[in-house]
Amino acid sequence: MNKTNLIIFILLVLLGAIGLTIYFQGNPVPEQVIQDIQPTPPPEPIKNPIVHYPVPEPVLEQTTPSLVQNKVTVQTPSSQLPEVLPSVQESDQSIQEALNGLFSGATIKLLFMENFIQRFVATVDNLPEKRLPRAHLPIKAPGGKFLVAGTTEAPQISSRNHKRYNSYLSLLESSNHNLAIKIYTYFYPLFQTSYEQLGYQNAYFNDRLVYVIDHLLETPNPPDPIQLSQPAVLFTYADPNLEKLSAGQKLLLRIGQEQRSRAINILKIYRKKLTTLHL
Repeated sequence: MNKTNLIIFILLVLLGAIGLTIYFQGNPVPEQVIQDIQPTPPPEPIKNPIVHYPVPEPVLEQTTPSLVQNKVTVQTPSSQLPEVLPSVQESDQSIQEALNGLFSGATIKLLFMENFIQRFVATVDNLPEKRLPRAHLPIKAPGGKFLVAGTTEAPQISSRNHKRYNSYLSLLESSNHNLAIKIYTYFYPLFQTSYEQLGYQNAYFNDRLVYVIDHLLETPNPPDPIQLSQPAVLFTYADPNLEKLSAGQKLLLRIGQEQRSRAINILKIYRKKLTTLHL
């Protein structure tokens, strides 16, 4: 190769290298690389919950209960309901005064008033589950022990056990259901706040309450006595179909058929009222 051809060859190589450099610099970065270096988009804002059974905004007045501009007027002494709702963390005294007016002062004996609204919301939310947060129940356990009858080989729930729950049912049956709903409606913003504090930022507590009532209404109603088994220390239901039920449904099984029917009737009354609050 003569010198002229060598010079031309070197120039061609240099021109080719320069052209490749310009080509790669001018081309866009591959799409995958762009995706990798893009900043993470901000999270979507929390959407308002889908509401099936709305609770109207209450207004505290000393008049006959009525519906005014989609607001429920609550007829009850001013000493029972605060003129201004407290925060959920400071609501114990206010809700206790309201419930004392509803139950004629009997709430002190049967209910845990400390953090009552938070306890109520957490318990309702967990009734369809397998276990209840017993440390956070809003209601005190009945006196005495769970009573068992039958034989060692074939234990069953004792009919004497059912009497332990009679005071609770009598209290619910004798209370003014309309006043109970009005107290619930008045304090509803606190129930909703407590529900959101459990992590349900896109849910509506009244809808959950109706769902749980429907779940409890599906509880089987077997005749007494219900047969038990004792595979270990604790008793279980001998019927596997009963044993697999939720914690809330098992509570209804425990109280006996007659009182279970009474509880079902109470649940039906409140379901109808909770689903028609906006009407």
